[in-house]
Amino acid sequence: MNGYNHYRIGSYLLIGFAPLLILAAVLTDPQEYMQSPFLMLSATCFIGGGFLFALSGDKPIDAWLAGRLSVQGIPTLGHIIRDMGGSGPAVFLPPESEGGRVTQFTSTRSDYRSFAAEGGGFAYHNGSTGILTPPLAAPLLDDLKNDNDLALPKDYSLLMGAIREVCEETLSVTEWMDIRRDGDRVIFTLHNYLLFSGCASLHADSPEFCMLCPCSICSLIACMIAEGLGCEVSLNRTALDDADRSLRVELSCAFAGKSSLPA
Repeated sequence: MNGYNHYRIGSYLLIGFAPLLILAAVLTDPQEYMQSPFLMLSATCFIGGGFLFALSGDKPIDAWLAGRLSVQGIPTLGHIIRDMGGSGPAVFLPPESEGGRVTQFTSTRSDYRSFAAEGGGFAYHNGSTGILTPPLAAPLLDDLKNDNDLALPKDYSLLMGAIREVCEETLSVTEWMDIRRDGDRVIFTLHNYLLFSGCASLHADSPEFCMLCPCSICSLIACMIAEGLGCEVSLNRTALDDADRSLRVELSCAFAGKSSLPA
């Protein structure tokens, strides 16, 4: 069985799991404050499944369709996160132990702090109350590790090479990638980006959702850095350039104390 079939099986499992989470939300007592987290996880499964399905064909998928599939459900998930008080950029937290997973933390607005303290589905990080969820790229990253033997180097330069290889060759979502570091910021530019049409439609709808729930590719890059270097990563901003259909992703990384980083 080739890697594309693994992607398709993974997409079926994720999409099939989404209705079960919706059912759990329906059956949950609203007073327990778990309906929104269940709905949010359901949307995450559906979006991740749709993205894996876009990668599952043996024949190249139409770029416009792939772009649309890559952002399906993100506005819905963004509305759920915003309704739960989510505000500001998502922060990707490194695994707490060997073999653990990257998690995504979104802080909540101050007027939601008392509500969050009373119910479940909320977490605390660095003194802030927020929403802790799996990143949209979690199933994709798992598949890359299992089916493509992806290893995440702990050295900065080697890790950047691995990110470039995944985006340019393994997933073929960009013709070529430019990576530049400026202090604690790392800026990625994906030229002739395959999923450009989806990003353009999402930006036209609401650029805020790119910060609240980064799409699978932005999420994948952030997850690879968070896990590889063991540091927190947040998405500062994204920008599109119609001239060469490029996506520019600016990430902030907590590089303090990382001796493997170049000066």
